[in-house]
Amino acid sequence: MKKFFHTIVYLCFLSGLLAPVAPVFAEQEKAPHIKSKSAILIDQKTGNVLYNKKDNKKMYPASITKIVTAILAIDSGKMDETVTVSKNATLAEGTRVYLNEGEQIPLRKLVEGMMVNSGNDAAVAIAEYLAGDVPSFADKMNEFAKKAGATHTHFVTPNGLFNPDHYTTAEDMAKITQYAMKNSEFRRIVKIKNLPWHVKGWDTTLVNHHRLLWDYPGTTGVKNGYVDKSKHTLVTSVSRDGMDFIAVVLKASTSKVAYSDTTSLFDYGFSHFQRQKLSKGTLIEDPAGRKHALKEDLEVTLPVGEHVLKNVSASGELTLKNSAGDSLAAVQLFQPSPKKEASQVAAHSSGEATGSKLALQLTTRTALFFYSGFLMLTALMVMIRMRNKRRRALQRMRRYEKNYTFIK
Repeated sequence: MKKFFHTIVYLCFLSGLLAPVAPVFAEQEKAPHIKSKSAILIDQKTGNVLYNKKDNKKMYPASITKIVTAILAIDSGKMDETVTVSKNATLAEGTRVYLNEGEQIPLRKLVEGMMVNSGNDAAVAIAEYLAGDVPSFADKMNEFAKKAGATHTHFVTPNGLFNPDHYTTAEDMAKITQYAMKNSEFRRIVKIKNLPWHVKGWDTTLVNHHRLLWDYPGTTGVKNGYVDKSKHTLVTSVSRDGMDFIAVVLKASTSKVAYSDTTSLFDYGFSHFQRQKLSKGTLIEDPAGRKHALKEDLEVTLPVGEHVLKNVSASGELTLKNSAGDSLAAVQLFQPSPKKEASQVAAHSSGEATGSKLALQLTTRTALFFYSGFLMLTALMVMIRMRNKRRRALQRMRRYEKNYTFIK
C-alpha cells in the first residue's frame, strides 16, 4: 500500500511539471554546404534573403565591381555617344580588350567589352568619359552604392583591381545587382555569350567569362572576378519556373568552387522556396478589428508549405513575416488620426499587459492546482499511515488483554 501511494504521488507531481509544456517539433530543411568565405542567395523580385553566410563580412570584389560601372554608364543616358580612349586607359593592368590611345568607340560597345571579356582598359575609358577621371568616377560609384542600400561598400576603381580601400559585402553586391537587373539594357548586355570585337589592336569574337551561361539552365548573367587578394568572386542571376534568384559568392578558393557553390545555392532556392502574393484589395484587419483594403500587391518568398504571418501595428503599418519572425515586407496600410493613434497605442500596450497578466495567472493556477493535489495526496497518505498505526496498536492491546485474562 505504501509503495502504491508513493507511486501515485510521484506521477502526479511529474505530470504537474510537464503538463504546461507543449513541445513543437519542426523539420528544418538542410541548407547547402558552401565553401566560399561569404555567400548570399536572394529572390531577385522580392529581395528576401533565402541563404546567407557571413554576408556582411567585408571582402575584396575584384571584377564584379564592373557591375556598378556598367549600370552607371547605362543610367547616364550616354550609351550612343562616342568615347575617345586615353593613354591612361590603355595602360590598365590585367584582362583587357586591347584599346588603342586616341581610338573612338561608342560607350555601349565599351560596356559590352567590359562585361563580356572583363576589359579593365574599357572600365577606365568609361570612368574617364563619364566623370573626367577615375577618382571622380569612384565618388559616383559610392553615391550609387548608398542609393542601392549598399552600406558596407567603398569603391576606388572602376574595374576592381586591388586596393585595400576597395571593398564590399555579399549582401551589398546582391542589392546592387538587384537594382541593375531591373534595367533591360543591363540584362541584355550581361547575358551576351559571344561578342564580335573589332578594334585597331584586336579583331576577334569575345566569349563571356561566366561559364554558367552555358552550364546552368536559366542563367541570365552577370559577372565573375579574380585578383590574388580577393580570390574568385562570382555574381549570378537565374530565372526559371517563375522564380528569379541572385547568388553572390566571395573568396572562393578556385573558380570550380565558386561555380559549384552558386549552383548549390540555386538548386536549394528552386527546391525549397516559393512566392506568396497578397493581391491589391485584400482586406487586412487592424488591432481594433477594422478591415482595410491593401493598396498594392505584396509578394514575399517563403519556404515551401509555410504561410506568411501578418502583423498590423497601431500606427497602421502592415508587416509580413516568416515563421522565424523575420520581416519580409512592410507597407503603410492606413493612416490613423493623431488621437486615434495615441488611443490605439495605449490599447495595444494595455492588451499586451492584459495578455501577459492572463498568461501569468494561468501559469500560477496550473502550478497551484498540481501543488494542491500533491499536498492532498500527501495528507491522505499520512492519514492512512496514522490509521494503520492505531489499528495495529489496538490489536496489540487486545492480545495483551486476552493473555492477561487467560493467566488470571
